[in-house]
Amino acid sequence: MWKIACAGLFFLGLLFGSCKNEDFKIGVYLPESHAKVGMIDTVTIKVSNMIAVDSVVTSNKAIGFSGIYTDPQIGTVQTQTYVEFSRTTDSENDRYAKFDSVTLVLRPNGNYYGDTVKYASFKVSKLINKIEKREDGYLYSTSRVPVGDQLTDTMLRIKVRQQKNFEITLPESFGEWLFQGILRNADAFTTDNYLKTFPGISISPGAGSNCMHGLAITDSTCMIRIYYHVSTTYKEDKIMTFKVNSANSFYHLDNDRAKFPAYNAKSDPVPSSQTDNKGIVMSGTPLYTRLEFPHLNELLSLGHIVKIQQATLYVRPVDHSYDTVPLPPQLHIYYFDPTSNTPLSSAIRPPGGDTNTGVQTGNLPENYQNILRPDFPQYTFDITDFISTQLGKVGYSKWALSLIIPDDSRETTLQRLVFGDQKYWYRNDSQSMDNRIKVEVVYVVYND
Repeated sequence: MWKIACAGLFFLGLLFGSCKNEDFKIGVYLPESHAKVGMIDTVTIKVSNMIAVDSVVTSNKAIGFSGIYTDPQIGTVQTQTYVEFSRTTDSENDRYAKFDSVTLVLRPNGNYYGDTVKYASFKVSKLINKIEKREDGYLYSTSRVPVGDQLTDTMLRIKVRQQKNFEITLPESFGEWLFQGILRNADAFTTDNYLKTFPGISISPGAGSNCMHGLAITDSTCMIRIYYHVSTTYKEDKIMTFKVNSANSFYHLDNDRAKFPAYNAKSDPVPSSQTDNKGIVMSGTPLYTRLEFPHLNELLSLGHIVKIQQATLYVRPVDHSYDTVPLPPQLHIYYFDPTSNTPLSSAIRPPGGDTNTGVQTGNLPENYQNILRPDFPQYTFDITDFISTQLGKVGYSKWALSLIIPDDSRETTLQRLVFGDQKYWYRNDSQSMDNRIKVEVVYVVYND
């Protein structure tokens, strides 16, 4: 149903005033035309969900993830980090050095996905083989390395916002083996053979894990520490450090998509009717949405000439969908060519932008978790140019839009947005209709 509404008395007064101005010209064939201003918010939007690629690059990012979470929107997601350590440069006379203990030092980087209230559980295991990059020089979220003996399974309370180092105690037998090999400069631990002997470790979710935690994988935040002492005339406590090699460390991600098996057909769009009338945008996997406007040309029936003055897209998260999963702070919007199935044909520019202007960004309020109903956090996009250029297009000449998490976040964070399509209804609360995606269009109709 088309609705004609006032768009503000002052705004309309300006428009109608300009229509009566003697210098206001519509066209030589319509010299006596009259203009009428209206606003609609019921433009039909067809929402589809798509998987952009099978995997993302996760090496050389200096980040990792470890944990498991059963996401009510997309099924179980599990992450695991593979870490390589450089050979220590510390050395001692083994006659006086005595091993005490060994720990793995980690630091949360503030990223999370799941229930952070519960204890985090980390399982640490030795790698069997060296970490080898693919021919293109990268490691991906689908890459794996064989894992051998488990060293420990530890539960800890992680405060993601504090981002402080914590230490996981490893078995003494492992520490003594590593310590003595370095002290004696055994052949297996020489520079040439070190990574064959100790390829690194895997950090994966342990028993009871219900959250994925982001880890800072840098040489100052991730390391193995061997605590020992040297006794000569007095006892001196010392630390032997094995620092992480960030360039050869990466994380792996599994998502079984059990809730929506249609996602397994990676090249085909999944209509929101098959995903509980929801659109999903996610990093890591990554998912993005396609927005089509099949009945846009019905606007042309409003008058002899229809001119788009303003078109605004509002994307609002579903209520409670971000209680335990962070929303992306930003979304990007692009043109989508359905005929070639090209998701990122070209960026939609900010209002007034030229070809040198960056992609248009929808920003989330920083305090979005404190926004209460009936208001909702939202991403806002100016799509005036898109609606104007698509008005009157038919068949293969029609384009769509795509919403996607920015490049610099897709590979280094785990974030997810769930929004309702225009048929979505949050059954436990009738006020949540505002979770639906919406386009408001202000137009001018010229008639004889």
